[in-house]
Amino acid sequence: MGELVVIEKNDVYTTSVIISENLNIKHENVVKLIKKYSYVDQLHVVETRKDSTKGRAIVNHLLTEEQALILVSLMKNTPEVIKFKVGLVKAFIKYRKLYAQLIIQKSNQEYIEKRKETKIMRRECTDVIQRFVAYAESQGSQSATKYYMNFTKMELTGLFLIEQKFPSFRDVMNIKQLNLIEIADEVIANSLKDSMEKGIAYKECFQIAKESISKLASLMPKSPLPCMLESKN
Repeated sequence: MGELVVIEKNDVYTTSVIISENLNIKHENVVKLIKKYSYVDQLHVVETRKDSTKGRAIVNHLLTEEQALILVSLMKNTPEVIKFKVGLVKAFIKYRKLYAQLIIQKSNQEYIEKRKETKIMRRECTDVIQRFVAYAESQGSQSATKYYMNFTKMELTGLFLIEQKFPSFRDVMNIKQLNLIEIADEVIANSLKDSMEKGIAYKECFQIAKESISKLASLMPKSPLPCMLESKN
């Protein structure tokens, strides 16, 4: 069972595609069932994607917790449906609790100051990556702009266990994780600056930075992201 909820519009939802894929039901049949009942006041479209088998468009709808739970309550209680219901309820509870804790965290002065610091370091790192993109393009790279995404992915997958997609992972990090991502940004920036000053080929520059992040990651276990706030006890 994959991700059962998504984070959109600063709230937690499931989607018609998630229900379809987890219950092995045709997506069009899920949508028909959703629209059949009057409890759905309005369906919000999260994305339009192509059907992987038929190639036609699939409109993926966001469902609130109430809409989703009413919908699955109308389905026959097969073992597959029961498992999905339980997983869905747990997923909504978990991320409601997470958001409540994030609200508390964002009012904490120590967190506010650390978030400001990490934003400054992130801008500095992004500026260096921008210089590196130009450096790579000057050496013939045709896809240098992808390095922004590559470095971000390198940090996240190397240092954290990604439990759920978020619009911005840094917004759901706790203070310890913000300290870590700030160090990672500095490591990448310093590595790239040093390599470019030495005139090293851009592909090797990337590998050196990647190895630097790998060394940083080897010093500590990965922490789950997002995770509940650390205990004060």
